[in-house]
Amino acid sequence: MEAISGTNEKPNPQSPAITTARQDDVELLGQPPTAIQPPVRSDQETDVGKPTGKINVKNVMQLLEHQGYQCALTGRVLTPEIASLDHIVPVRDGGEHVIENTQVLHRDINRAKSILSNADFIQMCREVAAFAM
Repeated sequence: MEAISGTNEKPNPQSPAITTARQDDVELLGQPPTAIQPPVRSDQETDVGKPTGKINVKNVMQLLEHQGYQCALTGRVLTPEIASLDHIVPVRDGGEHVIENTQVLHRDINRAKSILSNADFIQMCREVAAFAM
């Protein structure tokens, strides 16, 4: 392993920097992912418009930024690990496979929504909430 200085010396495992890094790593064990990796969302509002056209990485990232890195249905903060692209009107119900018919949801919300339209999913959630009270 080559050190940054360009020599072939291996790092000293007793060095204060390595000891501190190891202590920090141990402190992070058992912490929620947000403690390890802060959310991608910025506290600043964006003026990014909603993308149009094909579904591709550029448009999905623009949509995520347009949504303020929040789930379109719950407002939960999204990170790349928990974000999931969803069709607003399911393709099987005549929805188009274009970026305008998509939204970024928290993956758990997308699993629960499954093949429902937004309106049907929200109505189902209302019924669940009313029954649970």
